[in-house]
Formats: sequence, structure tokens, C-alpha cells
Amino acid sequence: MKDYTMRFIFDRKNETGFRDNEKKGKSEKHPKRKLKETGLLQIEVRKDGTDKRVYISTNLRIKPEQFSDKNGFTCKNNDNAKSITGKAHSRFREIDIFVSSDKCPSIEYVKYWDKQDFSAISVVEFINSELRRTNASVAVVEYNHSFIRRLEEYGKIKTFEDITYDNIIGLDAVLRKYIISEPTLYKRHSLFKGYIREAINRGLFKGPNPYSLFKNKKGKSKDPIFLTEEEINKLKEYQPNYGYLERTKDLFLFQCFSGLAYADLMKFSKESIKEIDGYRAIQSNREKNDENFITLFLPEAETIANKYKYELPKVTNQKYNEYLKEVAMGAGINKPLVSHSARHTFATYLLNKDIPVETVSRALGHSNIRQTQHYARLLGKKVIDDMKKLL
Repeated sequence: MKDYTMRFIFDRKNETGFRDNEKKGKSEKHPKRKLKETGLLQIEVRKDGTDKRVYISTNLRIKPEQFSDKNGFTCKNNDNAKSITGKAHSRFREIDIFVSSDKCPSIEYVKYWDKQDFSAISVVEFINSELRRTNASVAVVEYNHSFIRRLEEYGKIKTFEDITYDNIIGLDAVLRKYIISEPTLYKRHSLFKGYIREAINRGLFKGPNPYSLFKNKKGKSKDPIFLTEEEINKLKEYQPNYGYLERTKDLFLFQCFSGLAYADLMKFSKESIKEIDGYRAIQSNREKNDENFITLFLPEAETIANKYKYELPKVTNQKYNEYLKEVAMGAGINKPLVSHSARHTFATYLLNKDIPVETVSRALGHSNIRQTQHYARLLGKKVIDDMKKLL
């Protein structure tokens, strides 16, 4: 790795109160915390011109009065001062040699400086480090962690050495216990395939990529489930007996009249509302793809927001989907509702009201208009209305 800076850092977590005393120019310890006698000596590796840095432990702990920044670090006031100083600088040189070599193409690799075999690196750790490196959104992190849970349940893919064709077959069997949809299953394998490809590019996996042999069908997506206006009215009239079902109903209706996806629903606040040309609108960026979206703040959604004083109930996506099954049953709606069904409902509602597909795409925050066109083909009513002139 080129263009990097290294230095010794003592007691970075301020376990001894060293930083407090350093700032105050005093020797007394912080009175409000239980302090330790010794602090950890670490080595900081920073990529020049950025805030990216990695800390490597020297495994040496010393007292504050034994630390000196002379020559980067010198131990003092200790019977073994010379030995401690020597061990610290020896570790510093080892890391410096690794970081300047071809084995360390970027700062993300620094923490693997003492790995004899990259194939021993944890696959889960690698996925999590990639999510941090790419600053992934909450929705993307949640999607990846769902896959990680299946990977850990399978239990036979822990390191890159474990990624074999037979183990991909085994992982597929575990995924199929939870996933019926072929397109969804295809996406899970594509996700893992992408991480393996990245690992190969970085030299962490020596291949060949087992996915070159493993074939799974992309399949055909089922038509999205959405509510008709008649079913929405049924839902409005439904009076749940329990508070959690009432909150679930309100959240779902709010989605139906705003088009917000689950992740965006959970971060909705009064700050999301903007005044545009005398109208109130919801405007923000989607958690999933950071795509900007804007839609009128329809009265049905505003009524629900006012009910909760713009602090909508919080619930996990898993529980939300569980509760929606009870809500659908109670309202007499014979459809397997999930949170995304409300977004589908909003899209088809707008298209049925002759809102142009380009406008619907912007309201939903789709990154590609083809995603929105998928809804348009579902609307038999629209087809009939558009073709009436032929009769």
C-alpha cells in the first residue's frame, strides 16, 4: 500500500485517564471513572489524505508514567524498559514491511498483517468488513445479515478454504428451507458470488470459483401482491382488538398512501415533510439505493402521522410481517400481505389514477423506470380503458 503513515498510540481508549491528564496538564486522575493502572500500546496505520486508519495491538501494557514519545515510543521508569521498547519497535517494523508490500493493496488488509494464510480469514468477517468499507445503507446491511444468518446456520463455510462446490450445494439446501421464490434464491447466491469474486480479486481466495460449476435458475418473479381500493376500504373499516394490530394497520395504510418502503418508513419524521408550491410533500432519499424520491403528502397519510405526532411506531420487519397476516385475516382480506405489499398498492393506485409511469417511478424512488413498468403490466383495468376506443 502506498502513501501511508504509521505511529505509536498509547492508551487510545483512555483506560488510565492519561488523555484527560494530558489535556488538563495535570497529573491527577479523572474522579468520575474507575481507571486502570496500565494502558495498551498500539500502532496506528493511516491512509494519507483520508480518515481511514487501522489500529494494531503490540500486546504491551504499561503505566502512563512509563510512556515517552521519544523516537516514536520509548519505555522509561521500568526495569524492563529496554526490552519493552525493543519489542514495540520490532512489531512496528514487521507491520511496516507488510503494509509496504504487495500483500497489502489497501488499508482494509492491514489487520491481516500476521496471517500466514489468507484462506483462514473468516468469510463472515470479510462480508462485514466490506459492508463497512462501502458504507452500506441500513437496508443493505440488514439484507446481508439475513444471508449471514443462513451461512452460520449451515456452519460448514467459515473460512475461504471451506468454499467448495459441495459446500455451495449444502448452503443452497439451507437457503431453500426459507426461500420458495427462485428469483429470491438466485439473488442470495448472486450476493455470495459477488463477495467470492471480490475475495479472488484481492488474493484472499485461490479459487477456482465454485460458482463457475454451480448453476441455479434465475426463475420468474411472481406478480406483486397489492390491494384494490375495495380492499383498502375494508382495511380502513377494520377495528383491531389489540393495540399492536392497530399500530400495524396504521403503518400499512401509511405506506399505502405514501409508497415508503419499510426502511424509509422507520426513519420517517417531520423533517421528511417539505413545502413545495404551497403543497406538503414527503421528500427524502431511499435507504436502499440513496435514490431521491418525492410524493404528495396525501391526507390519509397525514391523518396517521398526526395521530402519532409524527413519531410512527417502531417494529422490526419480521414482526411487522407477522402482524400483517393477523390484520389481513381480521379485515377479511384473503391475501398474504407483507410490508412491501403496501408499496405495490401505492404504485398501482397511482397508475390507475392515470399518473404517468415516469412520475410514479420518481415518487417510488426507483433507480430504473423498468422497475415501475413492471406494475403497469398488472393493471388489466388500464388495458381495457386504453383499448375502449377500438370498439
